Amino acid sequence: MKKEKGSGVLLAVLFLILPYLLTVIISGRKACPLSRQPDLEEYIPILAAAHIDWECEKEAIKAQTVIERTNLSLKNKSEEAIKDIQEAADYLKKKNMSGEELKQFRMFQEASACTKGEVLVFQNEKRELPYHPLSQGKTRSGEEILGEKFAYIPSVETPKDIDSPLYIEGCYFSLKELEEKIKKSYPAFSITAETEIEITRTDSAGYVMEIQIGNQVFQGERIKELLNLPSSCFSVQSSQGEVRFLCKGIGHGMGMSQYTAHNLALEGKSYEQILGYFFPDMEIQKEK
Repeated sequence: MKKEKGSGVLLAVLFLILPYLLTVIISGRKACPLSRQPDLEEYIPILAAAHIDWECEKEAIKAQTVIERTNLSLKNKSEEAIKDIQEAADYLKKKNMSGEELKQFRMFQEASACTKGEVLVFQNEKRELPYHPLSQGKTRSGEEILGEKFAYIPSVETPKDIDSPLYIEGCYFSLKELEEKIKKSYPAFSITAETEIEITRTDSAGYVMEIQIGNQVFQGERIKELLNLPSSCFSVQSSQGEVRFLCKGIGHGMGMSQYTAHNLALEGKSYEQILGYFFPDMEIQKEK
């Protein structure tokens, strides 16, 4: 119990000082006096920088900042929010940013400043906004996957995603490797032949909802996690004791595809238009 309490204190301290530390690194100490209290807005560039490719167009990054702000404001200053910020900070720390990368980081600060206070709302309420790096050419329906409450997340066409060099990846496992990986989380699991693998249900976008492997049935997203697959949109082939998961896209496939957002920005679309494409029933609202 003492250890958990100590960790909570450290997280709370991190929440307070992280924007100060990053601002000092990037802009100098005078830009951020210690007496000033940080607010949620200061974490948006950090979160966006950790969650989208830095090569994306600025309008796509602006769209990401609105998504990050909406999601963070829903969590407010909860332990979950602090955990998200800590993970984002750890990501930036591991990058060991050079002078050039620090200049690039300013793009995220500028994107956050340009969209300051803006969130997406559905029927005047903020809702959780999912995103992913790359779809399979069509995003998934929130209502189909998660129920009517998530009807504000529609399935939209994302044909540009198919052009990505990362669109398809084959992941190979021997039967022994497959069994060992799954048994770490499911000790009673067993499989004896490649024929004991069958996809039993997919959604309308082609992502696997259920798959029978050996003596157990799994959700597609769960198998993605267990086998470290790039996506749950996959087909399965097997021969001579080896199993191949041929995956399309990267991530869960719901909400904004960052690759398509980038390409829409290249076509001259604004961040408002990008968000409107993926979340057509939602509108941008400025919080005070």
